[in-house]
Amino acid sequence: QRRVREAVVSTQSTGQMEEHQRSYDEYIQQRLERGALNQISAAERQNILDGLKKNWEELHLQYQGLSVVTDTAPKKARKERMEAEMRQLEKDIETVEKHKIIYVTDNF
Repeated sequence: QRRVREAVVSTQSTGQMEEHQRSYDEYIQQRLERGALNQISAAERQNILDGLKKNWEELHLQYQGLSVVTDTAPKKARKERMEAEMRQLEKDIETVEKHKIIYVTDNF
């Protein structure tokens, strides 16, 4: 009985996910038709990705040049700021790499 129940739950979840995907697709299509969203091209996406990676590399090079000893508050703060910036760039790179289709809006 447990396996049957799990299969029913799984089927319901799949159906719900499909319904949510249809709703999302309709929403995106409506926004595209109204001009509220624009899909960036593959070339633009690649340029963004290249820029993010270049920024990370430059920041990493600066980070490697830091003193190993962070004996003062300014040194420690600079190191922590650079680490936070690199983590954010890594998240941004991961997001762009993960999503092949990216929409942008001017309505912020």
